[in-house]
Amino acid sequence: MKVRKAIVLAAGHGTRLRPFTCATPKPLMPVWGEPMLGRIVAMLRSWGVDDIAFNTHCLHEQVKAWADGYRRGAAAAGDKVKVKVSYEPEILGTGGVLNPLREWIADEPFYLVNGDIVVENAPNPLDKIRNFDSTAVIGVALVSESGPRTIEVEPESGFVTNWRSQDAGCDGTYTYCGITALKPEILDFVKPEGFSSIVSAYEDAMMHGRFVKALKSREMLWTDAGTIPSYIDLNRDGDDNAFTDIPQVKAALEAVGSKPDSRVEFIGARGSERVFFRCDKGVIILYDDGNRDENGLYAGHARFLKSRGVPVPEVLADLPGIKTLVLEEAGGEKKMSVDDYAKVVEELVRFNALGGDPGLDKLNLLPGFDDETWVWERRLFQRYCLGSRFRREMPKDVEAELEKVAEILEKEPKALVHRDFQSTNVLWKNDKPRFIDFQGMRLGPAAYDLASLLYDPYVNLSEKARLALSALYAKRCGRAEIEKILPFAAVQRLVQCLGAYGRLASVGQPQFCKWVLPALQNLLSAADDAGLDAVGALAEDLIAEMRRSHGHEGCSCGHDHEKE
Repeated sequence: MKVRKAIVLAAGHGTRLRPFTCATPKPLMPVWGEPMLGRIVAMLRSWGVDDIAFNTHCLHEQVKAWADGYRRGAAAAGDKVKVKVSYEPEILGTGGVLNPLREWIADEPFYLVNGDIVVENAPNPLDKIRNFDSTAVIGVALVSESGPRTIEVEPESGFVTNWRSQDAGCDGTYTYCGITALKPEILDFVKPEGFSSIVSAYEDAMMHGRFVKALKSREMLWTDAGTIPSYIDLNRDGDDNAFTDIPQVKAALEAVGSKPDSRVEFIGARGSERVFFRCDKGVIILYDDGNRDENGLYAGHARFLKSRGVPVPEVLADLPGIKTLVLEEAGGEKKMSVDDYAKVVEELVRFNALGGDPGLDKLNLLPGFDDETWVWERRLFQRYCLGSRFRREMPKDVEAELEKVAEILEKEPKALVHRDFQSTNVLWKNDKPRFIDFQGMRLGPAAYDLASLLYDPYVNLSEKARLALSALYAKRCGRAEIEKILPFAAVQRLVQCLGAYGRLASVGQPQFCKWVLPALQNLLSAADDAGLDAVGALAEDLIAEMRRSHGHEGCSCGHDHEKE
């Protein structure tokens, strides 16, 4: 049977692939130099499809422009392929997409294909199925034994019998590849209005004795390119320099005068919704400021700090329209000596002293530290450290002491605070420190930054060095009393760190769990210095619990702590 029509799903928000999809729809992201949409259309055309509909929503103008360009190119080559764009003002889902296209579908079978997959050697589903005309069969779906394997297939009939398996990954389960040939009768099972999933239609069809048949192929190579790790790995494996084709990277190279084929290396991604590439001129940063406003503030903050003599990377290009930034290479991390720390402390004094600079009025600083901030940090600690990890409530005496800490810090003069001044945010170039990740800077107590550096769980800094460096800071800033404030600021900072580690572990970054023990040890030290007996007792108790359990059985983050 020949199927002439296909619907390609191209309306999604691409949430898992942000920040790339802040500027480019996911189906138009390049894989090995070609948009995923182009690869899918080529596959469909090889199967004999000559009438293709694309649904659009997010960045819909770009998908429409691509579809129109494809149609014009085909026409110029004498190919009369038909192209239709179905714009959805409100996204309709993988099932709802069919409603505006009911007349277009009419009484013909059609393919329904995800726009964000990469597939090689995919067989035409209908070439491999003999009983597509059977009343019991409403569609044929390509499936794979790789991936999450969340659908169940009955061995004898080959019918999908469960689209939401509770036994994902077990025998008899497969991964839906996003390619299905469907009979027009599927429309009888699609909710006639609003958002709906095609899976709901499949499930309704099953209730009426109509099934989707599963087809697997040993020759087919398939992957879901819808996440940052899978997308990066796919391009890195398939092309020696594929990242230059990413639209934001290409624009960045042009902005700094690099050649289009300049070598581009993926450096990594951060939980703060940014990804980093290195090129011949510097570091390219792609960012998402939809959920984190501060990511869009980096360039302005960097220019201000640079103008005031603070050692930060120079901004080489700022492209806010596509959420892209290029900075000079700032150097690398190193294990710091006490002399190195002294250099950092000297520069931190300069940074913190800018709290009264009139130039701050022109910056979009985040709201400063206040009572609400201190409460938020305590709640973070309570929920993700005490609750999720240790399954405890916040003791009332600990709560009272932490409220006292907040009162002390709230009385401090308002300095310009980096907000996350840990060792990993100090890079070194030509034996000089460079500060990075200052986009969250705001007004607050300078002691918070100093505590972030001197009580950093990532570094085992001796008490002697800590005292010497805090004395140096006090001398340079002219406030001897800051040495007394420091342990209180350290308690507050470490409470925030412990909460953050737990939250990050809960969203798939368990590597942060290994810093819980050193953070608790530093919390104990700071609490003792501040005379906070309840906080110190809690820290001591949690440390003992971790040591007793060896494997840290009380943790719910899913990480294997035996390796910590």
